[in-house]
Amino acid sequence: MTSSIIPDTLASPEDYAALPGAPAAPADIAFTLEACSDIVLRATITAVYDTDTATGLASDPAVRQALTDATCIQAAAWVTLGIKPYAGGVVQGGIKTSAKVGTASFEYAGAAQAAAARADAAVSLVPAALRRLQNRGLISQSVRVI
Repeated sequence: MTSSIIPDTLASPEDYAALPGAPAAPADIAFTLEACSDIVLRATITAVYDTDTATGLASDPAVRQALTDATCIQAAAWVTLGIKPYAGGVVQGGIKTSAKVGTASFEYAGAAQAAAARADAAVSLVPAALRRLQNRGLISQSVRVI
């Protein structure tokens, strides 16, 4: 049965801690997971799967795990990139684009692309999360990759 209940989060801090190689969880990891759940739910809005009528979570354990994994992967990217959900979607700080040593200065190659990718990660699925959902058939190949 499909439920009209939308879960607040698809993953718990314990799920995040179990993600192999994930950076240490910050104090606001629960809120980060909630914000990342919104991105995963938005990306899978056209996916059809049965849900628990009380929680809104996927009934099928494989589907539920894919959604949890994608949420944790997205959160790990945010933690790594320093994206804070409390910033309201505004990407804080920046990526260093140049350096000066004495009187010489130079620009880092790819700095503009890195800054753009960081900004996209705040509102779109990161590639690893996208692949997890695509591999489980929850979204098509046509979703925009950042």
